[in-house]
Amino acid sequence: MKILIGINCLTSVEQIAYANHLQLFYNLGKRHPDWTVLINTPRRMSIDRMRNASAKIALEFECDYLMFIDDDVIVPIGCIEQMIERDVDIVAGWTIIRGWPFDNMFFKLDESKNLRNYEVERGPGIVDVDAVGFSCALIKCSLLKKIRPPYFVTGPYNTEDIYFCVKAKDTVPDCSIIVDCGIETAHIMGPEVIAPWNREEYTKYYKAQYRNEEEKQTTKGDRNELYKEMVHNVLP
Repeated sequence: MKILIGINCLTSVEQIAYANHLQLFYNLGKRHPDWTVLINTPRRMSIDRMRNASAKIALEFECDYLMFIDDDVIVPIGCIEQMIERDVDIVAGWTIIRGWPFDNMFFKLDESKNLRNYEVERGPGIVDVDAVGFSCALIKCSLLKKIRPPYFVTGPYNTEDIYFCVKAKDTVPDCSIIVDCGIETAHIMGPEVIAPWNREEYTKYYKAQYRNEEEKQTTKGDRNELYKEMVHNVLP
């Protein structure tokens, strides 16, 4: 088994992600001493250029898989083996976008053929989708060989990972893209993380902060009363 892992590290990595990734690599090497694991972490490179460079290296070294892990994402130890066991073209862990309203980073086509965030209940299971984010994703290199480069392009209305998924589906119609909901990642927002296990509580918190449009039109006096109410609810 030969795998290349690309991590889009601009200049540095958060301590919590650094420790997690070290543990991931240590356990991977300990459990699979016969595997060849390559790591690509170029400095100060745009995300699409980094991904294209990683794909090129993976093909040059005749890797079986190309793995992407974002530098602000914490992944479960053992996720790579679990992804490989799924035996599909593209498999991603369950990652949540690190900003309100915390949508899932995987998508399905709606009736109008537009990609929409797809909602699922928390728990183990597989979801067939049309596109995924590559914060924690595994791609078969056999799929790369069927697609013309550039594989990843960031555009004004698309991210590089969605571009790849759409291109893959267009080139290889039976391309399989899934989300393994049993692989729950944690997206670092600041000192805190957003993950499936705390999403509901953060959603409640942000709903309290971002009122609907009618409430935004309240008078200054009403806003002062609202502020007092919020402070009163927070203070012991």
